Amino acid sequence: MRNLYSNRGGRNDVVRVLVVDDHALFAEALMLTLGIDERIEVVGSASSGIEGVSLAEALRPDVVLMDVHMPSMDGIEATRRVRRVSPSTRVVMVTAARSPQIAFHALAAGAERCLTKDTPALKLIDAILDTPRRATVTQLVPREASIA
Repeated sequence: MRNLYSNRGGRNDVVRVLVVDDHALFAEALMLTLGIDERIEVVGSASSGIEGVSLAEALRPDVVLMDVHMPSMDGIEATRRVRRVSPSTRVVMVTAARSPQIAFHALAAGAERCLTKDTPALKLIDAILDTPRRATVTQLVPREASIA
């Protein structure tokens, strides 16, 4: 579990993000990518659902980027608990699985969006900056499928 603090000095226009993912390489790449955008401040990272809930309660981020499949506690249960301990925190589920069932359970648990890990960085940043107050699912279409 890591806490990260930036030099941005508490600007109100910055969206504070917590990254929760058990794959260190993905989590670190995600934090580096998000760190480039001055509108986003990564305030911490966790490698399990349990750590994620604990950090969400302590740090009160604006948005949690939550993986689904993690040790100790999966992202679905962690999302439920984050919404309990920090009701104003929005959760965006980020998963490698293209499963409508996972998306359904994520949204039912309180996630506001469900994105796949192959989502382009700019689309993820847009989701963080503009996560609506209503639940949405990015259309889960196989890569091979073409959309007319």
